[in-house]
Amino acid sequence: MTDISGSWAMHGIALAPDGSTMYEWDAGIQINIETAGAKVVMETSGIKSSRSISYAEKLIVQPNGEIQLRYGYEADPDHEATQDHDFFGLSQLTFAPDGQTAQGTSCNYNGRYVIMQIELKRA
Repeated sequence: MTDISGSWAMHGIALAPDGSTMYEWDAGIQINIETAGAKVVMETSGIKSSRSISYAEKLIVQPNGEIQLRYGYEADPDHEATQDHDFFGLSQLTFAPDGQTAQGTSCNYNGRYVIMQIELKRA
């Protein structure tokens, strides 16, 4: 299995109900694959600054070599940008067999209520 641990640059597009772009955003993401599973920490910057931490992570290796990472996430209460509000969501990423890029979707609840398309590249 390709190792997807490490630092990644993320680009996201928040979608309106009609599928048009509401806004775009960037983030740094850290993925740590451990014996007990995966951990994901994401920190956005700019107009929608926040940091989230993952829970209930699941890794699935596909027959073609792609790796899917599915996880829930929630606001990090210890981060300055997320101390005063709470949110949670779900993400699903599919990593290319070479482990250098990924694409996926995410949805956020209890705060921003958005559906997002996301892309990752090794940082």
